[in-house]
Amino acid sequence: MTFKWKFLELFANGDQLVAVRYLLTGTDEKNIVESEGKHNFETGTVNKALADIFESDLVQWIEKDTTKDGANPIKLTIENQLKALETAKKVDFPWLANTFTVE
Repeated sequence: MTFKWKFLELFANGDQLVAVRYLLTGTDEKNIVESEGKHNFETGTVNKALADIFESDLVQWIEKDTTKDGANPIKLTIENQLKALETAKKVDFPWLANTFTVE
């Protein structure tokens, strides 16, 4: 299972980054699950001026801020959804049964 953070928006007070809007994508061999949200950084997490921040800094800080007792609830939700997709069987829409389709 792999995870990729993408940052959609940054929020700042002056030159101090205070929050990000993110999209976290989790993938396994067959499925993709995404979670979007906004994270407000804890005081002291962001230790650079806004102009000096790189995407890799954001990944490090959001991982640090959202991981508690060794578990990251955002990633855990994605993992659970991916596991559910492994056991669920894909089916057709019932309202499309016996309808004409162009091939």
